[in-house]
Amino acid sequence: MNVNGARFQMLFGRDDWSRCRGSDAQPLALWWDALVSPMPLPPADLPGWDETRSEISLQPQLIELPATSGELRLTLDARRGASADRNGNVYRIADDARSLLVTSSGSGNESAFWPAQPADCGTQRGELRLAFEIAQAPREPLAERYLALTTTQDDYLVIAFARGTLRGLMSFDLISGGPPLQTQWPDAVPFEPFAMCMRHGGGAWVLDRAHRQLWELDCTLAVINAGHGMIEVAPAQVDDFQPLSGPPREQAAQGFPGGLDLAKTAVALLDPIAIQSHGEGRVMVLNRDLAQQRSQVVRLQRDGDGWGVDASQWLDALPALAHDMVYAAGLGQGGGGDDARLFIASEIGNQVHGFEVIDHGGRFSLRAPAELYPLRRYGGRALVAVTGKAHYDCGIAQPRWTPVVQQHRQRFAAQAVLVTPVFDADELGTVWDKLLFDGSVPPDCEVEIESRAGDELSGWFDGQSQPADDAQVIGGWQREPQPRLRGDGPELPWLRREAARATRREAGAGTWELLLQHARGRYLQLRLTLRSRNGTTAPRLRALRLWAPRFSYPQRFLPAVYREDVDNGDFLERWLANCESSLTQIEDRIVNVESLFDARSVPQDALPWLAGWFDLALDPSWDERRHRLLVQHAMDFFRWRGTVHGLRIALSLAFESDFDPIVFDGPRAQDEGAGRIRIVESYQTRLVETLVAQALLPAQIGLDQDAGPRNVQRGRLWTPSEGNAGLADRYAAWQQRTATPLQQITPFSLAPPSDSDAAQDWRAFASAELGFVPVVGASERARWQSFLQARYVQIDALNRAHISAWIGFDDVLLPAAPPSVQAAIDDWRDYCERSAGSRERKLWQDFLARRYRRIERLRAAHANAWADFEQVPLPDHLPASFAAQTDWLQFERQLLAMHRTAHRFSVLLPVASVIADPYALEQRLGLARRIVELEKPAHTVFDVRFYWAFNRVGEARLGLDTQLGAGSRASELIPDAVVGRAYLGASFVGGRARLSGRDRLSLEC
Repeated sequence: MNVNGARFQMLFGRDDWSRCRGSDAQPLALWWDALVSPMPLPPADLPGWDETRSEISLQPQLIELPATSGELRLTLDARRGASADRNGNVYRIADDARSLLVTSSGSGNESAFWPAQPADCGTQRGELRLAFEIAQAPREPLAERYLALTTTQDDYLVIAFARGTLRGLMSFDLISGGPPLQTQWPDAVPFEPFAMCMRHGGGAWVLDRAHRQLWELDCTLAVINAGHGMIEVAPAQVDDFQPLSGPPREQAAQGFPGGLDLAKTAVALLDPIAIQSHGEGRVMVLNRDLAQQRSQVVRLQRDGDGWGVDASQWLDALPALAHDMVYAAGLGQGGGGDDARLFIASEIGNQVHGFEVIDHGGRFSLRAPAELYPLRRYGGRALVAVTGKAHYDCGIAQPRWTPVVQQHRQRFAAQAVLVTPVFDADELGTVWDKLLFDGSVPPDCEVEIESRAGDELSGWFDGQSQPADDAQVIGGWQREPQPRLRGDGPELPWLRREAARATRREAGAGTWELLLQHARGRYLQLRLTLRSRNGTTAPRLRALRLWAPRFSYPQRFLPAVYREDVDNGDFLERWLANCESSLTQIEDRIVNVESLFDARSVPQDALPWLAGWFDLALDPSWDERRHRLLVQHAMDFFRWRGTVHGLRIALSLAFESDFDPIVFDGPRAQDEGAGRIRIVESYQTRLVETLVAQALLPAQIGLDQDAGPRNVQRGRLWTPSEGNAGLADRYAAWQQRTATPLQQITPFSLAPPSDSDAAQDWRAFASAELGFVPVVGASERARWQSFLQARYVQIDALNRAHISAWIGFDDVLLPAAPPSVQAAIDDWRDYCERSAGSRERKLWQDFLARRYRRIERLRAAHANAWADFEQVPLPDHLPASFAAQTDWLQFERQLLAMHRTAHRFSVLLPVASVIADPYALEQRLGLARRIVELEKPAHTVFDVRFYWAFNRVGEARLGLDTQLGAGSRASELIPDAVVGRAYLGASFVGGRARLSGRDRLSLEC
């Protein structure tokens, strides 16, 4: 409803348009759904329905290419068996039926396949071997003819051959190679193969045209007995040697499974000439009726021991008898995903007709779209599916397998007429306002519209709640003006782009409108006539809208004197209707302005404007769906901003086309699934145990490692319970010596020796016995030494001021207790206040302050006399007390490890294959970095990598960042090894290909 209270009724979609009637007063659905045979002759002006574009248009006409003058029609004698393997190599029977040829998919050259004749083997005996002559001339071998062939799903080439009266099958292993394996057909069973096709799951279907038999062979070429009975091929025989007593012994009769008799099925096949597999246990047979000169397709489906038979309508679209068929796709087809067609060639041979196979209610039908598939110099040998695409043999003497290509040429009927259903305004005497339709009217095309309105219907009798489907408005047709193409699109406000098609005047596409002139009454009908003058273009209608009642400006806003003159009043009514239409559209936009505030309904062009309310910038590379989801959930997006889940939302929006809006509700377990964007916080990958943050017990605080004898449990790593002596003993054992008593009581140095080899050995010892390498004490000592050297320059000046005896500045140690000399006290205070790089010392002092709270407790535990927490240095030697050793060990082994990984995270992007374009991957990394930089907390540090860069020991978390797979042999990890493009380190030479099928054995030679 618009602001003036007018409503519209609409025809949209196939269901609405199919209710219209043609010039024969029959519903259009009756003709559009008709799949009967013989097909009744439709009206010449029947409209057509374009399923792909969901539009009604002129009826498309099949383009028939006439027979070439001077060419004879194709005969079945020209047919030769042909089939392609999974790699695109095409095998065929030669024209003389004496050999097999193969066309390589790589070079496109045709060569002999069988029989194999070595080039160095002559047919005449040489002069040097005249002494070895045969006693009698050999018999002339029986000529071998090849009747039909096919490839199988398990990579065999199966050929039916005839050798005199002998019939049989030979199979070539296309993987292992070698000579064929021959299987003789029983002489007692009639067998004249004419066509073969592959069978679903392995094996083949064989058509015997002469005897009208169908045979199903399994993957071992054994005949499948589907309830046809057994044919006796050898009678029972009594054995020559019999026992002295007992019943006589005899050999049982030998039977052979019979084939399906096509002449005795529910649909008797008169002349079957081709077969095509159509799923498991299902095959389509091309049948001809020579007497009536027509063809059809019969589908047979095995159901246990029985067969279901269903036949299509007679193929009236074929201009002559069928010649061959193939079920495949053609090049250049448009439309949906299932683009396979049943291509059937006729005896004329200038084109193939593509039929859609339609299943409905357990039955099937064939529909012939108006598509043109011409053939050039078709030899009539075969139609073949090569890698899923239909091919034919082009050429007479040396054929080449050429794909079937659709030519996008269309021809339409000159005119189409349709009558709409009755529109009901629910009010007598309604003045119908205007008509609009969305579509296109190209040049040389027109749409003529006629209307009739009234308050009564024919065919609606008293007592009926609603009129009948064939009810008609009583009245004559009145011609309406020609519709006009609107420049600003549909009249409905704020339509989305898919509903509001852009106006293109050069193509006549957009929304067309006209003002109804004399349509007054409750009921209204329209008659639309579509015309095309050239037959190559056609008007198309997608939707039709009819508005009522009219909002009359003269009646509402002008005095009655303006309507006293009928002619002038009618002109004024129609003239002001133009103003009403323009103003109403503006008012509708104002009234429905709330549509601009809803991300679900706002037009796409206004999405950036609505996103600007939230200070959002929309990425132009995103699709419209993701734009709308981001704006719709903007508050949820900002609510999660700065969190791990917020980063995952931002990255998923950017990289996942199938983004699920449910992620705005909160984190889910499946967000961490395989193949998803991962965000790993660095602290989750550290290899440290849990830090015990509770305060030490008073007994532990007062415990001294030299308090007396105690039982110490020695583990893999050193613990404070072992004391300084235990650590000295471990270091001595590491160096394969015994620690002296002096070394046991001397505090163990937490800085490496100055010698490089000794320092490397010390670091290895610390890593093995402590679980980490101490570094903060040595770094703090180096800074303290640099500070003193800068202040005193000479070591003698330092010794005089501090009353010490250091040999050099490199020998100066950190104070283990408060200095007693005032100069040393002042130096240490100045160093603590001014020195750079004191992050670890501040953390150490903060750690002690949080643990002990008061300096007195620290003094008691560490056995020192520091006046304040800010003066406590980092230890560069192992502390003396048990509590001090425990504090240092927990601080440097655990707390610092936490601080090093705090506020750091990694973003892991999934990669489907290692053969992805490196430039595209680099762009993906760059985009991810920019997104994370915008959405992360300001104090955090991050890096962006792909999955394989994180799969390292020590970083990947088992079960969280890893999953069980096929290892290095996984297909997504093996790039294509192309010479000149593949790197040796990124590819490898594999072993022998795995043989498919259970009947192949690999022999090691």
